Amino acid sequence: MIANITGMICDGAKPSCSLKIATGISSAAFSSMLAMENHCVSCVEGIIDNDVDDCIRNLTLIGTSGMNETDHYVLDIMTSKK
Repeated sequence: MIANITGMICDGAKPSCSLKIATGISSAAFSSMLAMENHCVSCVEGIIDNDVDDCIRNLTLIGTSGMNETDHYVLDIMTSKK
């Protein structure tokens, strides 16, 4: 699931939050079905690692440090709308 929705960003638009939640739930269901069939994203792809804690740590790094610049752009876009 981490491999699937890593690129999702928060755009501060409250109505779209429910859509993002639905996407996450759909991704979790799809990922669980794949896992039950022994299919997964391997550790050589993207931010995925062999250990689930390392996967979560990688995702956390993107969400904290990596998204700082994105947050500024999203805020600029939102505040400059006419």
